[in-house]
Amino acid sequence: MQPTLHQLFFRAFHGQNNRLQAVRDELGLGRGQPRILSYLSRHEPCTQREIADYFRTDPASISRMVELLCQNGFVTRIEDSTCRRANRLSLTERGQKAAQRWAKECDRLDSLVLSGFTPQEAGQLKDMLGRILDNLDRRWE
Repeated sequence: MQPTLHQLFFRAFHGQNNRLQAVRDELGLGRGQPRILSYLSRHEPCTQREIADYFRTDPASISRMVELLCQNGFVTRIEDSTCRRANRLSLTERGQKAAQRWAKECDRLDSLVLSGFTPQEAGQLKDMLGRILDNLDRRWE
């Protein structure tokens, strides 16, 4: 019996998490935290809301992860005296090094995942995954 699309997504997600777990542990990062560092490395400074919107996730969970990242010296807050919610986040030197290492390992994983794919197939896959994300943003009827 063939697995469903949902099962394949689930297995692929967990497969990539398992491949990267040792690096995450080595860097001292918890689940979900590397994606925040990755986002900040490309979009800093930014707000927690921007991160939550990008990853389509609960702002409260981003807030908890950011708090731990700040406590552990990966991220710093740029204070906004007018509104605490408007504080912007930036990577510390430790956060920059961790983000660079994470990006390198993700590139290695991408190469593994796409081995045997032509560049055209890899582009088509990225396009299709983007379309799936767009479809997931639609309201269920």
